Amino acid sequence: MNLEKFKKVLSAKIEPEFFYGIDFIDKMIKDLDLEKNSKILDIGTGFGIMAIILALNGFDVLTGEPEEDPERDDWEHHESHQGSLGSNWREFAKAVGVDIKIKYQYFDAQYLPFPDESFNGIFMYDALQHVQNREVALKECIRVLKHDGVIGVIEWTEKQIEKDYKKYGFKLDFIDPKAIIRRDDVSIEKLKGELVNIYLLRKSIS
Repeated sequence: MNLEKFKKVLSAKIEPEFFYGIDFIDKMIKDLDLEKNSKILDIGTGFGIMAIILALNGFDVLTGEPEEDPERDDWEHHESHQGSLGSNWREFAKAVGVDIKIKYQYFDAQYLPFPDESFNGIFMYDALQHVQNREVALKECIRVLKHDGVIGVIEWTEKQIEKDYKKYGFKLDFIDPKAIIRRDDVSIEKLKGELVNIYLLRKSIS
């Protein structure tokens, strides 16, 4: 299982903007040093990039997104992306041999169908910005996070948002969890990258 092979598979199928920051994300996962038997949740499957990077690092991953998502349907009909969206996450996962480590189910980030403290790691890559009520989604993530677990929110930098706006003509929101949720029982650490920022949310030790 090889990250470089995964990047080559992606580059042959989709535009590079859709998988910026892979090395930065991979380093973050390694630095977290989670146990390999950790329960891992990936919210917002998309191309499967986050789930596959996690699987390449040896984790079994549960990934999912809403069964009905009007925003995703509109995106799939966006003329400039019709070709790139012809491939799904399973194709990419099979190409690098990690499909057996990823399970998929439908769920909404705002109503996670899991008991309290279910997961050691919860990750959202380019996903929180697409959620209608971001505060509710983060509260749900905190609810299902184990006490010593971590939530990783990965979103585009302001610089990259402006660059993509000039190229594609649509502008994404700049996401900073610190501006969305403020809780004394949750700490938020920012890892600043050139293309994406990573926010690590943890339950504070009481």
